[in-house]
Amino acid sequence: MLSLSIFSSSQTISVALYVNEKLDLYQEKIINTNKIDSLFLILKKVLGKKPKKIEKIIFSSGPGSYTALRSIKAIAQGLSIIYNAKIITVSEFEIYLSNLINNKKNSFVFFSSFKNFFYQYFKYENNKYKFCPDYNCGGIDEVIKCITEKDIKEKPDLVITTNSKNYKFIKGKNINKEIIICNPNAKKMAEAVFKGYGDSSIEILYHHTYYE
Repeated sequence: MLSLSIFSSSQTISVALYVNEKLDLYQEKIINTNKIDSLFLILKKVLGKKPKKIEKIIFSSGPGSYTALRSIKAIAQGLSIIYNAKIITVSEFEIYLSNLINNKKNSFVFFSSFKNFFYQYFKYENNKYKFCPDYNCGGIDEVIKCITEKDIKEKPDLVITTNSKNYKFIKGKNINKEIIICNPNAKKMAEAVFKGYGDSSIEILYHHTYYE
């Protein structure tokens, strides 16, 4: 069984091809202009001649840039018609959570996208993470406030973010939390699906005040 994973962020684009949940090919490219035009070249390199059968096409439903998400969705839908493949979407939050190995702590995930941050609190119960409340979008001060919010009865023990810059934001506020850095890509997104995350919905997530 072949699975194709397509991921895009404001910094990178990546494509991974799996054979029976084992990585076969992977391509990644750093982007500086927030454009994903080179994604087609990467797809061509990974796919080469048309494989016999791609059964799953995986992409992130966001939250993130509305334009980029719509573009990736359109590409995934076009490929699904060509290969008669099933589409599976994963929220970017789930990509972070799926990379927690043997960690059952209440967690707070935040990641930057240009000038804003998307963030959400997750409570671990019944062997899985449950979001509480819905995700939000705002500045670093709003992120800090949410991490330390007094009305959350069970505060997060773990903070998950994207890079060392975000790490410094948190450490600079003297927040005494365990911090894990995770950089999402096509490989990690596919692995999230293999661990049971994701669904067949193709609805994309974006914040109503956040357009690009």
